[in-house]
Amino acid sequence: MLNKELQNGLKLLLNNTEPFSQVQASWRFLNNDKISTDALFEPIFDTLKIEIDKQCSRFVLAMTDWSHVDYKHHSSKKELTSEKRKTGVKKGLDLQTTLAVSDATGEPIAPIAHNLRSDKKFYSTYDENIKLGTTHLEELAHRAKWIQENLQTDKQIVHIVDRESDSVAFMRDLIKINELFLLRVKNSSKVYYPKEEIDIKQGELADKLSLGKEIKSIKYKNKKVKIYVNECDIEIRRDATKFITNKDGRKKLQKTAGETIKARFVVERLVDENQKVVAQWLLVTNILDKSVTKETLATWYYYRWKIESYFKLLKSSGFNMEEWQQREPIALFRRLLVVSYSCVLVWKIANDNSKNGKKIREFLVLLSGRLIERGKEFTHPALLAGLENYIQMLDLLSMFSRDDLLNMKRELVSIMGIEI
Repeated sequence: MLNKELQNGLKLLLNNTEPFSQVQASWRFLNNDKISTDALFEPIFDTLKIEIDKQCSRFVLAMTDWSHVDYKHHSSKKELTSEKRKTGVKKGLDLQTTLAVSDATGEPIAPIAHNLRSDKKFYSTYDENIKLGTTHLEELAHRAKWIQENLQTDKQIVHIVDRESDSVAFMRDLIKINELFLLRVKNSSKVYYPKEEIDIKQGELADKLSLGKEIKSIKYKNKKVKIYVNECDIEIRRDATKFITNKDGRKKLQKTAGETIKARFVVERLVDENQKVVAQWLLVTNILDKSVTKETLATWYYYRWKIESYFKLLKSSGFNMEEWQQREPIALFRRLLVVSYSCVLVWKIANDNSKNGKKIREFLVLLSGRLIERGKEFTHPALLAGLENYIQMLDLLSMFSRDDLLNMKRELVSIMGIEI
């Protein structure tokens, strides 16, 4: 349930005021200290729990990724992080998101958690006391525990993370709290291969496995490819490593032994029409139940691109987050939560299998004016653009009568010198 201040704020944003007044109202709303991030995230989290029951079968796929939000040309913004790169200075904020995706359809449901890290602090939907020195994976292990305790679902959560997650310490942290994972790993990390009783680099182990089974055809970088998958059982016995800072300020590599992790090693390959491997993903999972097949695991990892699409929707194909003018990170974070709820609405429309759902999608795509690739019913950016245009239409209809609109049409035709 939304608190009273939040309800009043949203009503103010949606009422029939003039556009400039709405901009001022939005600015005050996003910078209002009485509007907590908890209150803004509450409707998203409530929707998430309802939709998980509707859309997921046995598992909730928790896709996590990190994305730099570039504000290097925004000189008035506060608390921006700064990092020197070969290509220049990287300046902005660090967006860290876990997105729930359906295990049955691969469609996004809603964000489970958001962090926005500045050079001063973490702005978070679940814990604003995260220390700045916390690494990505340390924070993610902490987040996974919070998700487990608060999501309150009978579905099993599977954490799916890209190659940065190839860390024994992180794997053991998730195992300690009985969480499942499917992680992309690096060629260079070593594992034990029981079949041949050898320690071997993961890239070399992948070379030992044949192409395996074809599971589906997809488009990859505008090229038609087929996905093949194979797997074997492995054990992860290596020490966890971590850099610690000595009293003199120097960093030292610390190794920590731990229990052996029994796991499945999955090799997913994308093969083009010339039988050339154009991409290869090495995956490790602690899902030992073989009723979850290697084909299912490969498909789940393929779904991981949905979080990339979400970032794209936020940054370039919908909300243009890198152009937002709020100066304070907390105002940017509040705005992020508001637009995230818009994304949740778009995903609900996209996932609606009813007859009315199909009609609404067709209507919104038509309103969007977007060209859709042949064979596709819609895209999320098109639904979002159509929804925005529809809301603007409703605003116009509340401000002008039908006669007003017809009179303006006649005036425009007259000005343009067109005869009808």
